[in-house]
Amino acid sequence: MSKLRSIISKTWVFAAAAALVVGSSSAMAFTLNNNVPESASANAVSTTQVLKNSGQVQPAAAEPAGYTVVDLSKSGLDSERKAALKTKLDKSGMTPEQIEKEYNTIIANMTPGEKDISAEQAAAFAADILEKAYGVDFTGYTAEASFSRNPVPYTDNWTVIFHAPQETQNTKRYLASVNSVDGTMLDASSYDLSYQEENSRDLQNPEWKDMAVQKILKLLPENVSIASSKVVSATTAGGVSVVCELSDSSAMGVRLTGENKEAAAYIYFPNGYDGSLDIKPVTEKGVG
Repeated sequence: MSKLRSIISKTWVFAAAAALVVGSSSAMAFTLNNNVPESASANAVSTTQVLKNSGQVQPAAAEPAGYTVVDLSKSGLDSERKAALKTKLDKSGMTPEQIEKEYNTIIANMTPGEKDISAEQAAAFAADILEKAYGVDFTGYTAEASFSRNPVPYTDNWTVIFHAPQETQNTKRYLASVNSVDGTMLDASSYDLSYQEENSRDLQNPEWKDMAVQKILKLLPENVSIASSKVVSATTAGGVSVVCELSDSSAMGVRLTGENKEAAAYIYFPNGYDGSLDIKPVTEKGVG
């Protein structure tokens, strides 16, 4: 129970709101991915805004350099996860025919189409984002790419997780979700399996917001600047979440945690910030 409380306490404030919009097949694919712990949902959720031309500079769609790409959309579900999916559907009260139809739909929604970029291209976009965000050299890493088709328009995506060689529970994993058509960033994060709490202190210190601005600037192209920034959440367990409105009318959020104010997660709002992170208003004593 204490571990569960620890996991829940780390959940970013907008995770629940975004999960309500993500399609069932996408949610099922995430649930069945054994490589993503529950705590990762605190650090990465798929954005649901309609994609627009944001002017973001995108990396060339080239073969990855130095890391191995595993396309999970081609391997499908292993027997264990197929059984888990069947069990979930069996408990839904549907008829056998409905279960079979839903099962086939879920599998189809985990498979990219002709309009979608490849797993290798998605990994290249993800690596570019994560290298800027976290300064990681992915030489020797393994990039596992999962595809998800969603009912909300323009939210089909690839989620790529970079695993270090000989990783342990304490080794950081790096995750990024990108739009499946043009590789635009949806979200990015890092996590491990240690479940250690990163308590954040001195939340009134303006350095939190200053640090958030500096981290978001790393991900912006030269022709885009930050127009404004605000703190949307500040808690000891969850850290400080900041949203920056950008000069191209889009927005980006970042959650910082711990003594070193490390970036746990980023999320991009191509149509500008929609208020979805404002689950709980910041008090007058909060930063920002």
